[in-house]
Amino acid sequence: MSLKTGTYRDTSEKEYRSWPAINYSSIASFAESQDHALMEVPAKSYFEFGNAFELSIEDRAKGTEKFKKRFFTCDAPGAMPEDLAGWIEDKEDLNVKYEFKLNGERKKKNLHAWLDACRDNPGMMPMGKDQMEMLNKMVDNFMLMQPFADQGQEETLAEILPLCDFQVPIVWYVGKMRKKALLDCLIETKEKIYIFDIKTIADMKRFHWMLKDKYWIQEMHYCNGLSMIFPGKEIIWRFLVSDKRAPNISQPFGMDQGSFNDMQSEYYLLCQKYQEWLDDGRPPKGWKNLERVRVFFN
Repeated sequence: MSLKTGTYRDTSEKEYRSWPAINYSSIASFAESQDHALMEVPAKSYFEFGNAFELSIEDRAKGTEKFKKRFFTCDAPGAMPEDLAGWIEDKEDLNVKYEFKLNGERKKKNLHAWLDACRDNPGMMPMGKDQMEMLNKMVDNFMLMQPFADQGQEETLAEILPLCDFQVPIVWYVGKMRKKALLDCLIETKEKIYIFDIKTIADMKRFHWMLKDKYWIQEMHYCNGLSMIFPGKEIIWRFLVSDKRAPNISQPFGMDQGSFNDMQSEYYLLCQKYQEWLDDGRPPKGWKNLERVRVFFN
């Protein structure tokens, strides 16, 4: 399959996933270790909450009903079982997931309650009432965010996001490497490209660490692609992060310009090493290189 450098707005996410190209998550896994890059990531319930949040944002901004087509409110007690999302995504037979005692009684009443609800709503993802209430509060606060308040611009996301294209796949080439990315939100103007990535997080304070750990790779990767696709245009990036902890506030993030400039060479080197590993046949290593740790004492 041959794809030209550019955006593919009418491409489904399923088709995008099938493209053989280097994406951010594969590079980030490789940055942890080449063995991590070989691991498959199964569907988990917390992934689905992030997906639910993104669909709710798009529905609020564009007047669509994508959330209602994928999720339903579930009365089952407790949290959604961890493996349930994967079973639904893989279209497994939920009838075989029930567990019984010798006398015929159900072993795991909470799990069975969720399974009962899902059997009544085939193919859809469940969401508990408490999670649904939290989701709605997060969306309300998210739309109030002013992502460019630091630049004196008071427009809220409620005003900005209706102008966006959502879930836009892009493809570009750097030497022999073909790269891809799936953009949450994209706005193209005559002189600028605005790109937003939507995140949910259990604790906003953790995002500082996660940005230093791996999300810098995502920012570099996406901006690299957009600079290739839209040469000469200014790329403006924002992580839009929503906190699942009360009071469920939202905040924009991004690397400062100095860090962005400094990390470009690190990103290019990481991509080069990743391509060399691919060329070698993706071998496992089983260990990581020496890491020197600076220890501070009082």
